[in-house]
Amino acid sequence: MKLHVAIASIIAIGAASGAAVAEQRPAQCKLVVKGKTYIDGRCNFEADKDGSFRIFGKDYFAYVSMFEGKADASWNADPKSTHAHSPLGELKRKGACWENATARICARELPAGTR
Repeated sequence: MKLHVAIASIIAIGAASGAAVAEQRPAQCKLVVKGKTYIDGRCNFEADKDGSFRIFGKDYFAYVSMFEGKADASWNADPKSTHAHSPLGELKRKGACWENATARICARELPAGTR
């Protein structure tokens, strides 16, 4: 939880300082939470230089935030929500995915010719 609060603080400071916002681009994504798939296919993807990224499906989205070499994730959980307010905990990387016992978040950027 401390990591989640620290990340939220860093994001707020970056937004207030006018930090550059990553450009969305198409990707092949997957978001699975507690065994239920919420995103499976084409989505919008944003990535930061530090490895943090966000995926956006039709109704759901997830954030993977890197901080001091660790990944912490959250998602919107409610399709009506505009914030990734539901924590998913710390994740470990497995190929193009980040996973733990609760969640799996994957994003593969689509090649330029398929966008």
